[in-house]
Amino acid sequence: MALIGNQTFALSRFWTSKTIQLVKIHRDLFSKAKLRDARKELIAGANVISGIQGWMLAAQLIQKIKSGEYELTDFARAVDKNDFKLEKSSTWWAIHLAICFSERNEPYASFFTSLENISKDWLKFDDIKNKIDSKIEDAAKGSLNPNLEGVRNMFKDDRPLEDLGLIEIKEKEFIRLGSPKLTDEIIAHAVARMKFHCFKSRPSVSFSEVTQTGLAHFLCCSNDELRKHLRRMEQSNNWKSCFSFTEAVNVDSVSFGQECDPQTTVLKLLQSGKDTWL
Repeated sequence: MALIGNQTFALSRFWTSKTIQLVKIHRDLFSKAKLRDARKELIAGANVISGIQGWMLAAQLIQKIKSGEYELTDFARAVDKNDFKLEKSSTWWAIHLAICFSERNEPYASFFTSLENISKDWLKFDDIKNKIDSKIEDAAKGSLNPNLEGVRNMFKDDRPLEDLGLIEIKEKEFIRLGSPKLTDEIIAHAVARMKFHCFKSRPSVSFSEVTQTGLAHFLCCSNDELRKHLRRMEQSNNWKSCFSFTEAVNVDSVSFGQECDPQTTVLKLLQSGKDTWL
């Protein structure tokens, strides 16, 4: 299990956009030889540089080519082309979903799935940490606390993800899922990310399998609300090529269309997504 490796630090708009620009030119930005240059360009210490690298990998904005060298992903290039300064709420929804469905998504994903998505009760941070600790492999336990602290920091101090309303924090120690504005573009891209990460070779899955991926938690809604969204979108011609939702007596299911691909849906989200800043 690969944790994010955020070194307790949250990812800012400046660090994200600046790193995208730097990696375009310097593939060896995160090498030891370039550490001094990276610190100067990103105005950050060595530990922060390591945290930025971890977040950028978890968000699927960069990918490793070989030891010490990275390149931008197609997702990062789409962000760079459509939202150079990372000012759109749709960009940060895309980043959030990329982390949720990433090979390095822990403890970010478990942070969301450990929260109540029906009643949205307040939980203590220590209780959330204990829940996640019970699921994390022993080899990763020593890194859980700093990684989880970095995840919590993503939703504090006016960070972009805080402004989406994904997570609410009260009195520093009480946390619950928020009630963000959900658009069809966000949901379609979430379904595509889920398919690519969890069901890459499957043409269809049951709705119960969908709920097991944590999709509803990542969208900060209940499973019933997610079902209603999919049912409503099924009745629109706009998403027929992305997915279809079939209701049956015993098993509801989701079938994936040709355009249920993150590279396709992220462009619709970045180019046509409505403003959902709170």
